[in-house]
Amino acid sequence: MSYLWYWPAGGWDFETWKARHPWQPVVSEQSGDPALRPPVRRGVRLEEWERERARWREITAALLGSVSDTAPDSMRWEILEHHTEPTYSRQRLRYMLTDAEWGYAWLLVPTEAGVRREDVRREQGQLSPPSSFILHPSSLSPAVIALHQTVPQGKDEPVGLEGDPELAYGRDLAERGFVVLAPDAIGFGERRKDHPHALYHSADQFFAAHPEGSVMAKMAFDTSRAVDLLQRLPGVDGARIGCIGHSHGAYGTLFAMLHDERIRAGIMSCGFTTLRTDPTPERWWHRTAIVPRLGFYERRIEQTPLDVHHWLALVAPRPLMVVGALADAIFPDTRRLPRLLTMVKSVYRLCGAPTHLRPWIFNGSHRFPRAARTRAYRMLQDALG
Repeated sequence: MSYLWYWPAGGWDFETWKARHPWQPVVSEQSGDPALRPPVRRGVRLEEWERERARWREITAALLGSVSDTAPDSMRWEILEHHTEPTYSRQRLRYMLTDAEWGYAWLLVPTEAGVRREDVRREQGQLSPPSSFILHPSSLSPAVIALHQTVPQGKDEPVGLEGDPELAYGRDLAERGFVVLAPDAIGFGERRKDHPHALYHSADQFFAAHPEGSVMAKMAFDTSRAVDLLQRLPGVDGARIGCIGHSHGAYGTLFAMLHDERIRAGIMSCGFTTLRTDPTPERWWHRTAIVPRLGFYERRIEQTPLDVHHWLALVAPRPLMVVGALADAIFPDTRRLPRLLTMVKSVYRLCGAPTHLRPWIFNGSHRFPRAARTRAYRMLQDALG
């Protein structure tokens, strides 16, 4: 990429941030070992894993830090545009992330879910919630949050308006009967630093507001607010919410699921390689501000107290499909993925749900192939109904 993901053109200086944010690096039995250690020891019982799970969660929380945001006192949303497609309606809306910040998203509602266009009405020049869209409350629909990859247009790509048509998985899922919410991540779409809707225009501004946080922690917080919104929409089954994403959207899905147990199933496509084998692990702290505390392990990445397989294991036993490309140039050196996922599978097996982890590894580049997407949609239908 020719720009920083958060925030472009000199908006992020890790060394300056590090000097202002002293932190004592965390250690575990994984620290210092360049090889991946299994997230759970062989022969342990489920209750022992639950204690281990709590410890890995604590380590994860220490790495990500915490944002200063709190959920709004009441969820409000407004529809800004409404469009009718042959099999679904597409509505651009904004919704409360906090009492001071709006999130922006496309909402796709299948025609059979019962949206009535005549219920969209204007009041004093603005579109009003919640009567702006109606779903038949007698037929609750499952919902999926569709997270975008690293593209400036953000939410427009998953709904098929712009970008790679292979990544219009939000549109595909709406055509299959899911209510879909495709939000802009912080720094993208209507939340880009130069957009009038953006609250944060630089990394300095962000960390002044969240001195103990990270962009990843903020992304997870924001996705939880998307879950809040879906659970308040009439006609959406709040107990059947999933998440899907490619690349940036894949690790966004992972950390959203770690942050929020209400996300009942997830699809990750090409969003990671292990910290220990990544030739450019500084992507997480120098090139971006996504997880700056990982930078305390700079030039000794094998000292990190966990790796990606621990985070995947923490999702168990919820259904999770991991799509991995063995010739991925964005997240390279993925040849260890099969072994890594075998380790994760052991945790799913311990939880009594070995079939809930579904690897799909292919010999190809950084993409979300049609065959993998078809399998992913079927998994979401199986998991969410």
